[in-house]
Amino acid sequence: MDDNVKRGRPKRNFDHIPGRFPDGTIERIDEVRKEGETRTAFLQVAVDREIARRSPSGRSAETLDAPDEG
Repeated sequence: MDDNVKRGRPKRNFDHIPGRFPDGTIERIDEVRKEGETRTAFLQVAVDREIARRSPSGRSAETLDAPDEG
């Protein structure tokens, strides 16, 4: 069996953006995340709030009431 074969259904409706952070940033995120909250969920909420803050209307086009936990 080939271990490089992808299995399962591909994720849909998301964009993948790799990012780099200064040393210590991930540790700071981990210190303030809520119990059970993933780094992905934390970043999704943070980005959504920043988009809302910068938007002329003060709201983002999308909300992340149920962020992707993956």
